[in-house]
Amino acid sequence: MGKISLILPVYNEQVILRDVLNKYLADLENIRAQQGYEWEVVAVDDCSADESKLILLDYAKKYRNFKVVSLANRSGKHAAVSAGFTATTGTVVMTAEIDLQNPMGLLGEMLKEHLTTGVPIIYGYQEFSGWKKRKAFMTDRITRFACRLFLIDGYFTGIVNAELYAADVVDVLRQNPVKNKYMRTMNNWVGWESREFWYAREYSDDEAKMKQEQLRARSRHYQGYKRRGHENSGTKWWALLCILLAAVAFGSAVYMVSRVDVLYTGMMFILGFAFVALAIMFWLRSLLLTRIGKLNYRAGEIIYEIKSILNK
Repeated sequence: MGKISLILPVYNEQVILRDVLNKYLADLENIRAQQGYEWEVVAVDDCSADESKLILLDYAKKYRNFKVVSLANRSGKHAAVSAGFTATTGTVVMTAEIDLQNPMGLLGEMLKEHLTTGVPIIYGYQEFSGWKKRKAFMTDRITRFACRLFLIDGYFTGIVNAELYAADVVDVLRQNPVKNKYMRTMNNWVGWESREFWYAREYSDDEAKMKQEQLRARSRHYQGYKRRGHENSGTKWWALLCILLAAVAFGSAVYMVSRVDVLYTGMMFILGFAFVALAIMFWLRSLLLTRIGKLNYRAGEIIYEIKSILNK
């Protein structure tokens, strides 16, 4: 029947990333089984400073229809979505956030809304309750008033957590030369009809916090990676330890030369070279993890620069 392209902007989401990805993949598989739509995922890594990039690469190895777009500079959500458009091939393009609150079945429900109404742009909003609902209501009213006061055509009514675009809309959006698009206002430029789709959150705020703490505890072995890059201080300490052990081994070998113990001397030299090789491996690993996603380009006024696309 067609193909769904799901764009997922990712930045420092290692704690919840696997669970959310599995949820979206299950949703896409249900759509394929029930409605015959093929699917692809375009995950855009916005220079994450944790192990998010490595997790995405792991999924790209498992699924040929899982693409990883790596940005060269930290560019923000909307620029990441714009970059994702360049790699999509679907007849329907959807975007979603790495968010525990997005329930299972959300993608299927938005696709059903699109097919039922024929509206080419669907904006998905989470339903709020309590003070958040009152805050969203006031923000909506103030924004509507400001748009009318300054004669701005269009306004937003909340925070968009998921979007759906027909292929024709995406083709026009790709032609827009502005890289730093604010996706919610692009409807004013493309001119097509849009529709709001409200959905219930999967967890309350307290439940979401508890779930996130559980996932964080499960992924505690990731916490050694510093926010400034994929740098694990533990890796450097292991490299230093190997260097010290190599120095001890070489020192012992030199000491035993004077005692003419050829076997012991040879074993110490071999052990010393082995520790040197291990130290080099630890150092290279630290260097590699530090550099992933951190290459900085300068290309005039372009807001983002795509460094690589895997499974293109």
